[in-house]
Amino acid sequence: MSHDHEHHHVHEHDGLSIINLRDAAEAIKTEGVPVHGAPATGLPLHSNGHLGVDMLSVPPNARFPVHTHPGDHLLLCLEGEGTISIGEVTYKVKPGDIYMVPGEIPHAVGAGAAGHVLIATGSPHKPVESPERMTFTDWQGNATTEPLFADETAPGAES
Repeated sequence: MSHDHEHHHVHEHDGLSIINLRDAAEAIKTEGVPVHGAPATGLPLHSNGHLGVDMLSVPPNARFPVHTHPGDHLLLCLEGEGTISIGEVTYKVKPGDIYMVPGEIPHAVGAGAAGHVLIATGSPHKPVESPERMTFTDWQGNATTEPLFADETAPGAES
């Protein structure tokens, strides 16, 4: 299944759909949908039901709570500096950084002062607005009903 958004759709033929990320970065401002469980906006780009990719825009200084996904996620930072926290250690990320978060590993993402735009590729893929996309957890992976946030000022923070 491919999502056709007129503003960032470039070409579709025989199952091939090409989307320009610069155009998508503009389209997310007007076509984005709220990300379930996080203070972010998401724009579906491609999905075949198993593998999918979305653009995520995280507002300045906003943070995702500690959470897990049903599968692996590959994240590519396009714009703005941010953080990824795994195992209670927070790492800084900048445009051009790409990182893999294995499925079911508790982690948290945060945005810097200018906000943060990411490409999130996941398998199995769940839509950004789906409650099945992520589960709030503690750092041990136990499901929680209240969100827990990474301590981004921890002395162990690394770049």
